[in-house]
Order: sequence, then C-alpha cells, then structure tokens
Amino acid sequence: MLLPSLTPDKEFDTEKAKILYYDFVKPVKATYYSKNYLRICTILEGKKQVSINELERVEYTKENFAILAPNSKVDLNIENKTKALVIEVDNNVVNQLIERIQFELGYEEIKKITNYFFLCNFTEEMLETYKRIVRTLNSQEKGKEFLLDLYIQEMLYEILKFRGAKEIINSVKNARINNILSYINESYHKNIKVADIAKIFGMEEYEFCRYFKTYTCKTPKEYIKELRLKKAKELLQYQSVTETCYEVGYENISYFIKEFKKAFQMTPKQYQKEAKNNKKDGMDPPT
Repeated sequence: MLLPSLTPDKEFDTEKAKILYYDFVKPVKATYYSKNYLRICTILEGKKQVSINELERVEYTKENFAILAPNSKVDLNIENKTKALVIEVDNNVVNQLIERIQFELGYEEIKKITNYFFLCNFTEEMLETYKRIVRTLNSQEKGKEFLLDLYIQEMLYEILKFRGAKEIINSVKNARINNILSYINESYHKNIKVADIAKIFGMEEYEFCRYFKTYTCKTPKEYIKELRLKKAKELLQYQSVTETCYEVGYENISYFIKEFKKAFQMTPKQYQKEAKNNKKDGMDPPT
C-alpha cells in the first residue's frame, strides 16, 4: 500500500514540535513518505522493520531511537502489536541547535547510519529525557506544551552529539533551502516581499538574505527576478506582452520591458517576433 504519509492514531502539537502516536494492533505493510521535518522515531512496545529509500532493511525496538531525514521514502513492516511515538521537530529549532553544538565529540553506539536514517541505542541520560516526554504527554498538567518543547530540545541536543547525526542534519539544512525555493517557485507571480518570506521561515530579513545567497549564490531578489523573466519567455510565445507582464508578477509594463531587455538584449516584442520566425524555420525559441 502506497500512502502519502502514515496517519497517526493521536497527535499533539507544541510550539516547536508535533508528537505522533501510532497503535498498530494488526500486522502492517505500507510504503509512505515522511514530511518536511526531521523525525525522532521511538518504540513504546513491539518492534518495527523499515527500509529507507529502498536501502537495507533494519529493525528497531524500545531500546533504540531513530532519526529519519525529511522527505524520505519508508517501507514499513510490522508483524506484531506495536506502539510507536514519533516526534517531528521544527526545522528552525534544529538549525538553532546546530549552531550551538560541536559535532567532533560524540557517542559511539551506532547500529545503522545512512544519509537518510540513523539508528542508535538510548544512553541513560537520553532515556530519562524520553521518559519525561512520555509522562508529560500523558499527563493532564496545564502548560505541558512548554515542558514538552524543553524536553524535546534536550533530547535532540543529546542526539546531535552522536557521530553520524551530522549527515542527517545536513539533510534538514537542505530541506530548509528546498522548502524556501519551492515556496518562491510557487509564489513568484504574486507580490511577495523578501521580508515576508524571511518571516515565514523564521528568520530576520538580513539573516535570510545571507542564508539564501550561501546556497544559491544569488540574492532572493535576483532569484525571483530571474525566475519571472524565464517564465516570461515561455509565456510570450503564445500570449501578449501585457498578459505576460502581469502573469509573472510585474505591476508596471514599462519596468517589465526594461528588465526583460536588460536580461536578454531585446524587448519582449522583439523576442516574440524572433520566436515566431524560429518556429516557422523549425528552430527553437531564442535563448
């Protein structure tokens, strides 16, 4: 069975994480995809067999914890009654912790690691933190969301000390920039502002611009402009300059023509004419 994601029996949201509870009372075989968040996967009872991104199948129990990278394909096999707890951690929290920790020092009890999956035994300290998470989750205590966030960050801090966790965390970093690019690619035609995008992804504008340029070698404004003009070239082959201008997110036709000419050394009208002539001659549109 192929599922976009596996539906939990219960879920609980905090400010910085989502806790998912699964109660498998019957054998399960399913394939699904994890979401855009780092997942800490644990077993309360029973055991799981998983294969991540079609790699070697591994098994884990309540003695272990696993880290699953964002956007991973999971082949799941559960043969007996199993209860599992999964913690999805906000990527901003992960990145903030990364900046405060050194990866050179760490524990050695690693059982299985790939670029997508990290399986390891609990240390005594981590196990105590995990038990606090479970107790607090099951309590009726007011304000438990705040306590859960503290315990989850404490547990994640300990996890990040393990050698090998860095590979998984790098996938979170990549997931973050990929999410940003996906958002821009879907929203470039709207009146989006860099400050608003930064806010959506939990950063100050100056921090966001520096982060974005590190990965793309372009400023957000440069990236958006290139994206709009590239799309404009496609649209100009079958619709008017005015329609294209507004459809790709420009509000002023004169400014659009100026930007287009600066980028491609011809006006939109000239581009349309050349594209039309090339089509007649069986050639590709001008680049």
